[in-house]
This record gives sequence, C-alpha cells and structure tokens, in this order.
Amino acid sequence: MTAGAQPILSLIPIKTELIRPGDDLVEAVQRSMERIGLSLEDGDVLVVAESVVATWERRVIRLEDVVPGKLAMELAQKYDKDPREMELIIHESDRIMGGISGVVLTLRDGFLYPNAGIDHSNAPPGHVVLFPQDPQRSASAIRNKLENATGKKIGVIIGDSRTHPLRLGCVGVALACDGLLPVEDVRGQKDLYGRPLEVTQKAVADNLVSAAQVVMGEGNEGIPAVVVRGAPVRLIEDDDPEKMKIPSIAPEECMYIGSLRCGPHPYIGGYDDLIEEATKAMQNSYAPYSRFRVGAALLSKGGKVFSAGNMENASSGAGICAERVAIARAVSEGEKEFEALVVVGNSSVPVAPCGICRQVLIEFGEDVKVIMANTRGDVVVATIGELLPRAFTRGMMEGERKEER
Repeated sequence: MTAGAQPILSLIPIKTELIRPGDDLVEAVQRSMERIGLSLEDGDVLVVAESVVATWERRVIRLEDVVPGKLAMELAQKYDKDPREMELIIHESDRIMGGISGVVLTLRDGFLYPNAGIDHSNAPPGHVVLFPQDPQRSASAIRNKLENATGKKIGVIIGDSRTHPLRLGCVGVALACDGLLPVEDVRGQKDLYGRPLEVTQKAVADNLVSAAQVVMGEGNEGIPAVVVRGAPVRLIEDDDPEKMKIPSIAPEECMYIGSLRCGPHPYIGGYDDLIEEATKAMQNSYAPYSRFRVGAALLSKGGKVFSAGNMENASSGAGICAERVAIARAVSEGEKEFEALVVVGNSSVPVAPCGICRQVLIEFGEDVKVIMANTRGDVVVATIGELLPRAFTRGMMEGERKEER
C-alpha cells in the first residue's frame, strides 16, 4: 500500500448451518470461518443478524401459545394484525406510536421498531422470532468468546434492517455494539471549503451494518454474520459500556416524529376552491356580539359542498359555530361521508375548530382533512384525528354494548 492510500474495505460473508434455539452461535460462526480458511485479525468487526441472536437467546415463540387480551384484539382490528402477534407487540414495546395496515410502529429502549422487532421471516412455520432480549449483553458475550479464542482485538455489532421514511428498501441499523465506538463525533472538522462541521455525527455502527446487509440478504442466503475488514473504526480498549452504547434521542426531539406525529402541517394546495367557498360564507355570518366572523365549507366524498357562517345569540350558549352549521346542513341532506372541511376566520392566525366542533366532525371519521385559514391567506392543514387524538367515538360505545351482551 502506498503512503497516504486508504485501506481497502472488505466484506466477508460467514455462511453457517441453520441456527436453532439452544445452538451455540459463536461455535457455529467459528466452524464456518474454519471451513473457509478465515482467521480474525485485529480491527475486524463482526456484524451478526439480530434474528439469529434472538434464536440463540431462545426467543422463538409459537403463536398457538399466545392468548390475546382485549387491547390486543382492538389494536389488531385497527392495524389489520394477527391478535396473537399484537399481544406480543404490546408486551415487547415500551410505547405504541401508531401504525398503518399491517405495521405497528413501536418504541422500545429508546429506538423505533416496526412491530416491536417481531419477525416472521427466518422463523419456523407458526412461529415468530422476538427481538433479542438484551442485544448489548449478547454482543459482549460474542466478542469476549471470540477474542479469548483468537487473541485478536475485534468489534461486534448486532444488526437489523429498517426502512427510511418515504423510501423503498431496507438499510442496516445497529441494535448494539461492543468493542468499538458506535457514533463518531466529527463536529469541528473542516469540510471541503474549510468550514467547520457543526452538527455532523457519523453513525459508524449503522453504516457498517448497511454494508454487511448487501451480502447478508433478507431471505434464504444462510449468511447470519459478516466480517468487515479494513473499516476506519475506533476500537475501545477499556470496555467502557457507556462509550459502546448506541445513543438515542427523545421522540419529541426527532425531526421526523416531531414534525409528523401531529398537525397542523403546511398547506400545499388542492382545496383552493373550498377555501373560497368558506370565505364567501364568512361574509354571511351572524356575529353582532364578538364581531368574530367565521366561515366553513364542507366537501362530501361525493363532491358536494355545504357552506355556512357562524351564528351568535344574545344567550351565548345558543350560538352555533360555522363548522357545525355546515355539518348539520350536509347531514340533513343525507350526506355522512366527508373528505375535507375548510374553516376561515378574520383572525391573525389560521382559525381552528373549537373542541365541540372537533368532536362533532370526528363522528364521521378520523381522516377528514381540516384546512384552517384566515383572511390574510395563511393556511395550514391537519386531519381531524390529529386535532382530536384519542377521541370518544361510536366504537367505544359499541364495545360497551358487546360486553353487556
């Protein structure tokens, strides 16, 4: 290698026999390395798939043995999941963040996992593989056994695959690592133009898992481990567990969750005509007491528009908000399925429906879009479910009736 040349990064797949609960994972990896004539070297990093680690930890569950509770039954229906799997997801999660059909997004030990990391792939028929009980302890056990057997200083990463928001395909993510620094802080280093980096921290462990995923695959490749050689990593000699711990951030500090978990969101168009209808309706509002005029326009899924202004009364409790007048008009004409509601007010910021209006609107579905605007042209949008989370709905009453029967 010439002076100044960068080391060559090598990915060496370790193909093993099928690992079953109770098998010695480390011995299986060692046998496979001996079979291909591979010896570990100082600085190597062994990336091990989380599913095989969980199997080694005897975390394989037969679904027939799982009895779902009431909450699991409700969430399974909401997210289109097997109730037995949903029971396991609840048990394995610190928090359920939400989900879509077939996938539940969960929080566990400070990290986000789809379906609490529970895996159908690489599991026997009728079984699932749970998330490793203690990935950090397993990573440490693997490293200690291999270092004692070889006398080499190595790092070990337990890896999994994840999807990025709004992207197809999986990339690697590190669940735990031992013997190396998982995140390298490069703040203060200079970019190509000599400017200091201010926020960049390099996810070394995650990047190495992504590289290993290229040769590991996701199917029947039978490659549960990869030796990464020549990677520019910092091995840790003092076995400080805090240095090897993969850092996480609170959900409210995450730019994805913080931006998307609740509305309102910026308006990007699509309902300009409906905003105009609500603005016209505002001019016909009856607000002699507050002088606060509000207009609403409700769009049914059939394409009909029902607009109205707010109506005040000397007896304040008798007043009616524009949103509820528009909803009442629509329902009186037989419409009960709605796409969007616009509410416009002569306010300094986009006007939002009051609590009663939110409760009335959510009666017709959590996904109705609510476009909130003012006469200055400021507009934001949210679903009614975002504006009224965990609302009291008809489904709760139906659940009570079923219990009575």
